[in-house]
Amino acid sequence: MHRGYNIFSVEFLALFVSVCAIIASVYVSWRNRKHALSTEEYFKLQKTVEKIIAKLLFLDNHREKLRVFIELSYKANTAQNTIFIDSNDTFNKNIFEEGGEEITALIDIYFPKIGNDWNFCLEKMSSLFTSAFILNKNIENKNPIDWKKEADNFNAVNESLGDKPKEIADLLKGELKNFRELNLN
Repeated sequence: MHRGYNIFSVEFLALFVSVCAIIASVYVSWRNRKHALSTEEYFKLQKTVEKIIAKLLFLDNHREKLRVFIELSYKANTAQNTIFIDSNDTFNKNIFEEGGEEITALIDIYFPKIGNDWNFCLEKMSSLFTSAFILNKNIENKNPIDWKKEADNFNAVNESLGDKPKEIADLLKGELKNFRELNLN
């Protein structure tokens, strides 16, 4: 009697189960690898977002330092026998600019859509810094100062900057959340 391959033979069934197990194993391995890569990318993106948001917070902090400088300079220069000492190191622009190139590069690489908003923030901060610096030089040189004009100028630039740093931070948080939802769920 000739034994041919029966579709229900034990050898065929064992081979079929083995092939199915290998396919399932490859699929599970692929899914795990994909998830691991997505997780790695998420954490890399999260670090990038954290760096940018930290710089935005520092930008807002420096803006507040400049505002306080102008306010306290005004009070000191309009009061009798008062001297204002800048203990905030307001004009140390190195602290403000530290890491700026890296942040700009990260924005350009990961979030090019916010590049213009980032540049806008930097331009406005530069204007605020310059305004306060010129005021400081006028105080040091004992030049007459139109305090209303100085305050109006500073406030106009400050208001034009508005909540842009917070908006950028919120946008970055949203991008991070979207990446997580698309790739890790």
